Amino acid sequence: MDLRIIYLAALFISMIALFVYYEINSTNLNKNYLTLFLTTFISNFGYAMSVHAETLEGALSGNLLSYIGSIFTILFGLIVIVDLCHKHFNFFLRFGLLILATIIGFLLATTKETHLFFDAPYIVTEYGLTLIKFKMGPAMYIYMVYLGGVNLGAIITVIHSIFTKKNVSKKSLRILLCMLIFGTLSYIIPLAAGTRINLMPYIYIILEMFFLYFAAKTNTYDLQLNLLNIYQNRTGYGYIAFDNKKRFLGCNEFALTFFPKLKELSLDSYIPSSYSNFIKSLHYNEPGWDWNEHLNKDFKIQNENKAGICTIHRLSASRLKMGYFVELRDDTEQQNYINSLSSFNKELAHLVEEKTTQITDMQDSIIRGIATMVESRDNSTGGHILRTSDCVKIFAEELIKHQELTECSTNFCKLIVKAAPMHDLGKIAVDDSILRKPGKFTPEEYEHMKEHPAKGAVIVEKVLSHINDNDFRRIAINVAHYHHEKWDGTGYPENLKGEAIPMEARIMALADVFDALVSKRCYKEAKSFDEAFEIIRNDLGKHFDPVIGKIFIDCREQLEAYYSSNINEL
Repeated sequence: MDLRIIYLAALFISMIALFVYYEINSTNLNKNYLTLFLTTFISNFGYAMSVHAETLEGALSGNLLSYIGSIFTILFGLIVIVDLCHKHFNFFLRFGLLILATIIGFLLATTKETHLFFDAPYIVTEYGLTLIKFKMGPAMYIYMVYLGGVNLGAIITVIHSIFTKKNVSKKSLRILLCMLIFGTLSYIIPLAAGTRINLMPYIYIILEMFFLYFAAKTNTYDLQLNLLNIYQNRTGYGYIAFDNKKRFLGCNEFALTFFPKLKELSLDSYIPSSYSNFIKSLHYNEPGWDWNEHLNKDFKIQNENKAGICTIHRLSASRLKMGYFVELRDDTEQQNYINSLSSFNKELAHLVEEKTTQITDMQDSIIRGIATMVESRDNSTGGHILRTSDCVKIFAEELIKHQELTECSTNFCKLIVKAAPMHDLGKIAVDDSILRKPGKFTPEEYEHMKEHPAKGAVIVEKVLSHINDNDFRRIAINVAHYHHEKWDGTGYPENLKGEAIPMEARIMALADVFDALVSKRCYKEAKSFDEAFEIIRNDLGKHFDPVIGKIFIDCREQLEAYYSSNINEL
């Protein structure tokens, strides 16, 4: 029976696993995961090459690749496991292991001359496999000690995390522990039995499947962390996250004020029946009350002297349903007020107005927060979102004074100021290698960069899809889509000309270009105010609307005062 096919299968499976990992994590690659998948592929390539060889030289070459791949696979496996367990890997220990792995690899590569690893090797054929027989040299014992030490370190790390860590998935760690023990036994037992048929390619593949699963699972946890960043500074707002099977993924501090026992619950755990208050309040697994049927619908909860409003949302990423997000809003004050409504009608109106203001402020904060998160990926435009927004505000206040510009009403100007932070959201779709490039773009890179306005319009439309203000949604989409159009039709992405360009986009273009001119970038120095206003004046009727462009130049005094007071941020 020819068993060589199983080593070829292992090779192609590991290659597919490498491609799959890259595809599902292309925007957020972890270098340790990627190195682990790459070294596994090299190791399995060596195994396949060795068992198919017809000469001792060919078998030794394949064996060399498989051993070197294995040396680094187990090292980066340990690094990934330590990271997965949320533990700190001491730099000197990690660096020392890397040096040791390199030395062992060097000894292995020179074994033909030194005989430190293999002595008197020869080949035999069993079950169609070309196998190497040899006497073990002293370096082989070093390799085995290294292998055992790294593997033991991984097992101890996982066991310790299972019993001591709260912010890890105990279920995932238990599966990983079983695989580590199984892999260790699968190496030791054949070795003790004296067989040269190596099962390690498939042990590596099993571990790869686990790490692929966990890498995909990490997307869910990243969503949780992103939501935390939005809500952590908002008082009276909280969340609880669950996966598709309603296993607990985490919550913020405000949620603990309603359900303090959640602090004792491990990640990936089901809510136990003893959490009766939680189960009753959120209708958790309640017969006849399906979360999917009540998505995006408000319902009230009560906990002693606290009242709240809950809304269940779907967590999703790349159109995949990842779980549930339970939003909590403090409603204690309003509930107390409603109970005494007959005596406090005037106060009720004030409270409703205050709540509306809070919600509006929260929306504005989230919009600005999202825009700032996108901008943080760009090395060259620090503070651009804040400055252009303030610049638009100064410009809008001046436009309101010109009654002949009937489009520029007070409400219109208010909405464009609110929309301004979203003008560059499309940059989230630009590859980091281009967006973070410390210099000018090549023509190809510039063409790719020019796609961000159209993509930004799509993103803004989705972000604001549930906002009832149609005027705001239209203005925000137009600002993102058309702020790089030019009055003479030479802009992008649609080559719009003159008044075909929406007024809000023409206003944004002036603020955007002015900030770029007077701000220092990694590829240029800031221009003086005289130079900047002269460039804008010369481009009236070409790049810019000649009418509102003159009004923008009239704002010079206010703009200079603003930029001078913020000189450290330019």
